[in-house]
Amino acid sequence: MTPRTCSLALTFALAVAGWLAVQAFGLSRMPHPRRDAMREATDRAERAFAVVDSVKRAEGLAFPADSPVPWRALLGEDYTPLTTTLGAREAKEVSTNPAWAALLVRLLDEAGVAAGDTVALLVSGSFPALALATAAAVEALGAESLVMSSLGASSYGANVRGATWLDIESWVSRPGVLDLRSTLVTAGGENDIGGGLPIEGVAELAETARRHGRTLPPYPDLAAAIAARGERLARARPAAVVNIGGGQAALGRCPHAAILPVGPWPGSAGCDCPERGALTRIAARGAPLIHLLEVRRLAARYGLDFEPGGRYRDHDTITTAVRPRPAVVLAALALIMAALARPGRTLK
Repeated sequence: MTPRTCSLALTFALAVAGWLAVQAFGLSRMPHPRRDAMREATDRAERAFAVVDSVKRAEGLAFPADSPVPWRALLGEDYTPLTTTLGAREAKEVSTNPAWAALLVRLLDEAGVAAGDTVALLVSGSFPALALATAAAVEALGAESLVMSSLGASSYGANVRGATWLDIESWVSRPGVLDLRSTLVTAGGENDIGGGLPIEGVAELAETARRHGRTLPPYPDLAAAIAARGERLARARPAAVVNIGGGQAALGRCPHAAILPVGPWPGSAGCDCPERGALTRIAARGAPLIHLLEVRRLAARYGLDFEPGGRYRDHDTITTAVRPRPAVVLAALALIMAALARPGRTLK
């Protein structure tokens, strides 16, 4: 081995030693300050899921019996007249993990949400389990939900007749479960009026609304649907906004709608296109945003189970806070810097 190779090997070894020291001794793991709220939120979500499961089984409403996940009753069918777009069953299965409620507590807490605040929920029928988990997180933090929902759903969402999002919302809105009621209910789909759905699908959504004492607004175009949500958001001035699913009124129809960042939004997210959605428009006013879509990628990012089978594997990364130990970190950095600055080290 040449002197140059030895020098590089020693430098690499010292750098790795510093990194390992930080990982082994430089990070302190402790219960997250909001762990109690996370547990409460998870419990609330499970109670809501149990209600949905009970009602669907009692009324013989369809869900994929061959799905392995415990809360398969939160899933719809592959295709029905209420289906707006295609979706992957695997993603919907990932969304049925009650631990999403704990993650939403963490993300909303990081966004600055406190007791007494209002959190706006832009809900599509595509991810009913995520919507319930988010509402559970809001209540566990002592905040209130302002819900605006669209009924159309992608594959395996709330796309079953008699088990739309509006039906699910009514089932779980009871003492001891959730306090949940949409202030705005729309059809979803193209232009937020059921565009793209078959005639019987649009009729079924209208009948669902009537059954719950609601009327679906007949927007003349997508701009009116976006404006309706924007006006409510402007009046409410929510402490945070959570978008659940890919509703067109929320995301818009501009070229950037499909590539908006998922999870908490950085300050630079969004665009200024004329056809941008309500989410991007409210972002321009500085409201913290959380965009729940591409859920398998989000699950992997935060340590949730992104391939659940017959159970949801327990991951404690959400309920654990990691704090650096300054002395160890500084010592490790000094070791790495010493390795890089060793006399005689050369890359020539």
